[in-house]
Amino acid sequence: MAAVSSCHAEEYRLGQGLAFGNFLLSGYANLVADAPQGDKASVSVDDFSLFVSGSVHRWVNPFMEAEISSLTLAQDGGPRSNGHVILERLYDDVHISDADTLRIGKMLAPVGDWNLVHAAPLVPIITRPLTTYSGFSEYPNGLSWLHENPLGVGPDWQLYWQPNNEWHKRPSSVTHRHYSDVLGAHVNWSLGMVDKVGASFQQGRLVETGETYRVYGINLRKSFDKLMLESEATTSTWAGAVPRAHDRESGLYVLADYGFTPSWHGLVEWEQFQGHQVALPSRNTLAGFAYKPEPALSWKLEYVHQMGVSQDIPSGWFASISTLF
Repeated sequence: MAAVSSCHAEEYRLGQGLAFGNFLLSGYANLVADAPQGDKASVSVDDFSLFVSGSVHRWVNPFMEAEISSLTLAQDGGPRSNGHVILERLYDDVHISDADTLRIGKMLAPVGDWNLVHAAPLVPIITRPLTTYSGFSEYPNGLSWLHENPLGVGPDWQLYWQPNNEWHKRPSSVTHRHYSDVLGAHVNWSLGMVDKVGASFQQGRLVETGETYRVYGINLRKSFDKLMLESEATTSTWAGAVPRAHDRESGLYVLADYGFTPSWHGLVEWEQFQGHQVALPSRNTLAGFAYKPEPALSWKLEYVHQMGVSQDIPSGWFASISTLF
């Protein structure tokens, strides 16, 4: 990438990608250092994602995202992860009209707001809340109908359907859940330049246990001068003839982002998440800061305190540097 960038020095700007005719090559990278309590400190490439997008014709607008994730560079003893190559998205957009698009392929599920913008340089904190991804399919594949009002009047919405199992399944070392027969919808209302409120629904089947589920969610983002508040909440019901701790699953997180300057941000977050397969919930708080010298580059440092039970969000220090390219 560096070699290609040097050849196009006059055209290239960090975070803008490289254009080749009707195609754009871009992506992001995220380097994370963590020191969880009671576990090994490590430095790893959490994500190195490559995007290839094209705008060829009304009927041909492909997009692909492939990534290397969980690649350990250094660790305080113990076995290291060699990383995984994952195909996260692969679809084509057919532009039916200025407002309506038919998407065909593997895509991001519009449950809440975070899952659609989860690239590390674009989200405020390193530690992703469980509410934003646990308990529903993040990457359905099949058909989706997207409606975006070009005049900004009225809500935007998306309907999606996955008729069978996933394509290009994420390895079990990355996720313990895979989904089939997924159906969902999301409605979003814009409240200003960055403010929004949305509602989500998804149902499907968990492949590992055969359980069926229905998830309902809401998301909100509201700004007050230098302070930005965002939140997501989900609740779901689970059914099937298998043992489980609860028939319901629920999560809620609230995050406050205060911009001391355009580049320096202070961050506080709280979350409670109750999984249906475990008896006790995860209850964590987070405090940290982010330094963004430019929109495409972000440095972050945070401390997480886990007050409940979670293998995914332990107490400890976390730091990262991430960039769009």
